[in-house]
Amino acid sequence: MRILVVDDNYVNRVQLKTLLGQYGDCDGAGSGDTAIAMFCEAHKEGMPYSLVTMDIELGEEDGREVVESIRKWENDNDCFDNSTEAKILMVTVKDSGKDVFSSFHKGCEGYLVKPVTPDSIKTELAKNGLI
Repeated sequence: MRILVVDDNYVNRVQLKTLLGQYGDCDGAGSGDTAIAMFCEAHKEGMPYSLVTMDIELGEEDGREVVESIRKWENDNDCFDNSTEAKILMVTVKDSGKDVFSSFHKGCEGYLVKPVTPDSIKTELAKNGLI
């Protein structure tokens, strides 16, 4: 499985890549623009990401808007029809109902509250059929 970890904090990105490394090959992006470019390029190369983890707060960017852009790109490129739609998990310190709802509304399948643990990752991956 190919995994894209998106977090503007380098330490958080490395920690999450380490935790997810046992499940697949992990790449990291420090911004929404970089994540979208990497996501699209992976599809064009025929090696799409199966999983994207997205921090809600990416510096000046909103991770939920990045998720919405990824979902729009998938829709425009028929990824829903050929089963290459990525699973997206939001990763954040925010655990309010409003944040959870808005994340799912933008297109994510799961929600992890920091600090992320091996057990919380395993649970979300299992819920989404990734393990």
